[in-house]
Amino acid sequence: MVVSLGASPTGRLYLGTTDGHVFVSTDGAQTWEIRGRVGNRLGAVVTRVIADPRDERRLSAAVWYQAAHAGGGVFRSEDAGQTWSLAGLSGEEVRALEAAPSKPEQLVAGTRTGVFRSLDRGKNWSRISPSGDVELRNVDSVAIDPRDSETIYVGTYHLPWRTSDGGKSWKPITAGIIDDSDIMSLRVDAAAPDRLYMSACSGIYRSDNQGDQWIKLQGIPYAARRTQAIAQDGAFPRIIYAGTTKGLWVTRDAGESWARTTPKDWVVNSMVVLPGRGGRPGRVVLGTEGQGVQISDDAGATFSGANRGFSHVVVRQLLGDRSEAGHLLMLMEQGGSQIRESSDDGKSWAPLSLSASERGKHTELRADQIREAYPAPWGWLLQMQDGSFWVREHGKQAWSQWNLKLPLPARRPAANKAARPAKEGKIQPHSAIPPIAFTKDSAVLPSAEGLLLCISSGLCRWLEGFGRGGEVRAIWVSADGEEMGIVKDGKLGLSSDGGETTSWQDLPVANEKVLWLDVHESSATKAMYLGTTEGLVVSQDGGVHWRKVASGLPAGRLQLWLRASSFWLAAESDDGMYLSIDQGNSWSRMDRDSERGHFAGLVATKDGTILAGSQNEGLLRIELVP
Repeated sequence: MVVSLGASPTGRLYLGTTDGHVFVSTDGAQTWEIRGRVGNRLGAVVTRVIADPRDERRLSAAVWYQAAHAGGGVFRSEDAGQTWSLAGLSGEEVRALEAAPSKPEQLVAGTRTGVFRSLDRGKNWSRISPSGDVELRNVDSVAIDPRDSETIYVGTYHLPWRTSDGGKSWKPITAGIIDDSDIMSLRVDAAAPDRLYMSACSGIYRSDNQGDQWIKLQGIPYAARRTQAIAQDGAFPRIIYAGTTKGLWVTRDAGESWARTTPKDWVVNSMVVLPGRGGRPGRVVLGTEGQGVQISDDAGATFSGANRGFSHVVVRQLLGDRSEAGHLLMLMEQGGSQIRESSDDGKSWAPLSLSASERGKHTELRADQIREAYPAPWGWLLQMQDGSFWVREHGKQAWSQWNLKLPLPARRPAANKAARPAKEGKIQPHSAIPPIAFTKDSAVLPSAEGLLLCISSGLCRWLEGFGRGGEVRAIWVSADGEEMGIVKDGKLGLSSDGGETTSWQDLPVANEKVLWLDVHESSATKAMYLGTTEGLVVSQDGGVHWRKVASGLPAGRLQLWLRASSFWLAAESDDGMYLSIDQGNSWSRMDRDSERGHFAGLVATKDGTILAGSQNEGLLRIELVP
């Protein structure tokens, strides 16, 4: 997914993503290389990258964070994007950023709270829109007159504005526009700067007098009116490109007529038109969702992919087979959902067939419908979005449905009739993703009615000692199935007889803050660990007393946990990955900020290395040096 594209005067291209990464191309988008990462937070959406025309190693980037109320800022790089530092507007969600063509040291930023300007390339900033103005806020787009840096146009969630004196006064320029139009893009005509192009949720508009009067351009259907970017060929100013959520639309007569030239399911987020050669139109570079980078050398008539080096793999899950070392499963997103399998500790991967059969009928499961995957004792287990389970048993080539069954209670007999024998009936598992745990030959999972123990045939029985109903947050079970732990409704339930009887203890945190439960038994002690949204907590007396684990481990959302014989690993959602070689007594940071991401799986391989699946960095291999 490409969020933004920017070009230097020499044609060097910069690409911004949804997680702070910046890629660069020096050959007109033919190849890309990852250059650096903006900021030290995850979820940094890079909405704009600008190169200083006097020194193209000096870059400015507009950023907002996906987390609610996290803000953003303007960031600066002095080494062509390898390293970045905050330049200003900390805490502001910066959605638009432009440099004045006639005065490149002037930057104008649009944020959720208004408009800001810097006259020294981002070192110092001042607000140039009225503070607290209920209209001149939620800025999505900015344009600057190439002749006069004091003339600035901004588009908001509600109509466009103009200042002709550097922000001392502002005027709404709304004549001819349908009221309540979200202004997504503004473009000053390169050949005639009094002419403006503007895209809004109500369509595309043109003004020939600096916005004093607008006319609505016809030809783009209503379904494609969310135009997210407008670009112009500087040498052929009548050629205008409109990137919409329904493909790319092109006009070759300054907006009088339009034609779509890409598939309608393309979502175009950004565009750059590079200078043409030999009197020909320039290369059109599109940044899309799903198709990555697309280029055209025939004025937008046809496109081809240009993603060499721009590979943004999202790992949703990474699993290791419980019974076969080196056998791995990975759910990933790369131009669509995929499921892949490895038999050599992740050195090579191959697509895994989703061919399935049920009662003699063939069907094909869809990777994008997989909600969660599990390493069951009898093979890979999938839970689909509709709640159904499918299993691919060891040695089998097809998936089959795992139908859960349990004895139904007999009806109460009449006085003169014998009791009916129990029947088998299907049950509906939890609609939410169940925290399934496995013994050496069975699965423990919650349903809407209670906790179940199920074998590979699907036959289940109630674990009566844990009661019925309730919100189950975590399950732990020993390999033989005798020792069990469950976090439910703010309590910790423990059983040592396979779930027949249970003792209950209070939790050290609220029920909704618990992510997982693990029990570690050594020759000296038996400790219980809770991974929570506030870090790691441990109890060594059966859950009566708890203490927070620190010693180098931050108090963040402890998403993943891997406990091996010689090391323990813990991955936090926002604060990196941590290693302990003394059974959790002390921890050290493993990853660098440039590798930090939302980890989606940890597997220890048989050759002593670790594989980490990341939603930001793809698949990582970690080698622990003795």
